[in-house]
Amino acid sequence: MEKQESIGFIEFCLRVLNSDLKHFKFFSVFVAIPTIVAFVLVMWVIDPMYAATAVVTPPASKQSMSSALSGMMGGSGMSSLLGLSMDNGDANAVWTILNSWELHDKVIEKFDLAKHYKFKGKFHADLLKEFRRNFGIDYNKEDMFSLFYKDTDAKRAVQVIEFMLEKADSAFNVFKTNQARQSRLYFQGRLDSCEHVLDSVLNSFVDFQVKNNVYEPGVQLSATIKYLSELQAMREEMGMELDFEKLDRGENSKRYQELQKRVKGMNAALGGALKGKHSNIGMIELKKSPELYAEYLRRESEIRIQETLYKLLRQQSEQMRLEEAKMLKNLHVLEPPWENNKKIYPLRAVTLIFVFAVACLLATIVCNIRDYLETEEKRGTAVAREWVTFKGFFKKNKV
Repeated sequence: MEKQESIGFIEFCLRVLNSDLKHFKFFSVFVAIPTIVAFVLVMWVIDPMYAATAVVTPPASKQSMSSALSGMMGGSGMSSLLGLSMDNGDANAVWTILNSWELHDKVIEKFDLAKHYKFKGKFHADLLKEFRRNFGIDYNKEDMFSLFYKDTDAKRAVQVIEFMLEKADSAFNVFKTNQARQSRLYFQGRLDSCEHVLDSVLNSFVDFQVKNNVYEPGVQLSATIKYLSELQAMREEMGMELDFEKLDRGENSKRYQELQKRVKGMNAALGGALKGKHSNIGMIELKKSPELYAEYLRRESEIRIQETLYKLLRQQSEQMRLEEAKMLKNLHVLEPPWENNKKIYPLRAVTLIFVFAVACLLATIVCNIRDYLETEEKRGTAVAREWVTFKGFFKKNKV
C-alpha cells in the first residue's frame, strides 16, 4: 500500500483552481445564474425601503411638593404619608404612548397600511407586528428619544413620524390633564380636611388661653417673677423697719401697728400671687407655669404645623389647577424627520457580492467533487463503483 503524501497550501489552491478551470462552463453557469437572479431582484423586483428619523426631547420632570414639604417638616416621612413622590415618570409615559397599540392602530387606519402592506392575514395583531417591524424608538447617547420608521415611500415615512409625534403629544397632554385633575381633587380634599383641623386647633387654643389666662407665657412668667421679686424686696424692707420700730418705741406705738398691717397686706399679696389669684391681670401661678407653658408650646407648635401644611396644600392645589388648564407642547423635536431618498434596503452591492461569493464557493465545491469522482472512476476504486451505482438510479431505461 502506497503512503499518501501530504500536500501544501499552494498545491491545494492550485488543485482547486484547476478543477474550476477544468469545468469552467459549469462553474460560470453555476455562478452567473444566481448572481443575475439576485441582480434582477434587487434592481427591479424587491421594493426599496426608505427611513425617516426624528430626535425628540422627553418632557422635563417637574419636582413635586414633596421636597419642599420634606424640607419644611424636617424629613420625608410626611411626603410619603401624603402619597407624594419626587420621581415624575413623564418620559416613561411618553415612551409607553409611542409604543402603545392605540397609537399604532391610529397610524394603520390613517395611512391604510393594511392595503399598503398587502396584508391578507386574519388577525389584527399580525398587522400590528408588521407595522412594528418597521417602527422603532430608542434612547440616544444624550438621553433623547430617537424614532425611526421604514417604508417603501420616503414621503409616507416622514408623514408617519410626524403623525405619531402629533398624536403622542396630544395623548400626553390628555394624560397630564387627567393626572392634574386627580391630583387637584386629592389636594382639595386634603386642603378641606386640613382647614377643618386648623380651625378646630385654633378654637381649642383660644379656649385654652381664655380658660387659663395664658396669652404669652414667656412674657407673663417674666412679669410674674419680677412682681414677686419686688413684693419680696418690699416685704423684707418693711420687716426690717418693723423690727427697728419695735426696739425703738415698742409694740404699742402707732407706727409699729401701721407697719404691721402693711406687712400683713404684703404677705397676703405675695401669697395670692403665688397661688395665681391675680391671673385676670396676666399673672401666672408658679407651680402650674411649667405645665401651662409646655401645653401652650405644644398647641402653638401644632398650629404652626397645620398652617405650614395648609399653605403647601393650597399652593399645590393652585398649581394643579393651572396644570389642568394649560395645553402646551411637551415634545420638542430637535431633529425633525425629512424625506431621505437614500435607500436603506435592499443593499444592492452587499447583496450581489454576497450572492456571488456564495455561488463561487458552492461552484468550487461541486467542481472539485466532480473532478475527484472522475479520478476515482479512472482508478476503479470502491468510491467509483458507488458513484456509478448512484448515477444508474437516475438514468432512464431504454425502451
